Amino acid sequence: MRIIGFHGGSSLCELGTVSDVALFFDCVRAFTAWKHPDRDWSLLTDRLYQRYIRLEDLDVTCSLMKEVEKLFSELPSSSVTWDPAMLNDKSKTWFELGALTLAQVFNRYFDAFFRCAESSKVNYEGFKDYPGYKYEAVRTVVADMPIFMAEKKRPLEEYDVLKGEPLWRR
Repeated sequence: MRIIGFHGGSSLCELGTVSDVALFFDCVRAFTAWKHPDRDWSLLTDRLYQRYIRLEDLDVTCSLMKEVEKLFSELPSSSVTWDPAMLNDKSKTWFELGALTLAQVFNRYFDAFFRCAESSKVNYEGFKDYPGYKYEAVRTVVADMPIFMAEKKRPLEEYDVLKGEPLWRR
């Protein structure tokens, strides 16, 4: 079983299984399009899902994620049809399925994202003047070692040209 996480700066935060993370992004797409169809959510639904968050987009992406967290706090966890085969099986899901709202179900995701975003900002501000330092972007990655160690070194340019499924789903 692969574990997926958010990585940014010097932080790596485990989120859960591939299917858990895919469901999170499915919910972001579905519920933001339903509630705010006129807004552009691609910083979350494309950049964070498949690529990485550029430094110049980090603050806006954080604001969007806060909006998603607020929206999810207004939606009962029953807004999602849960697969009965996953329930109470930690090898299949890390979700808090007894939670009342989607914000509670996905609490780990919000905390992890903001932790990685902050780490990315702090590292950039602290090291940007050092020769050879490169921005450590917030991105969704395979968190399992040694895969993560190789993924951490992947140039951001490779993400920019991705087609199809994100690397963490392959």
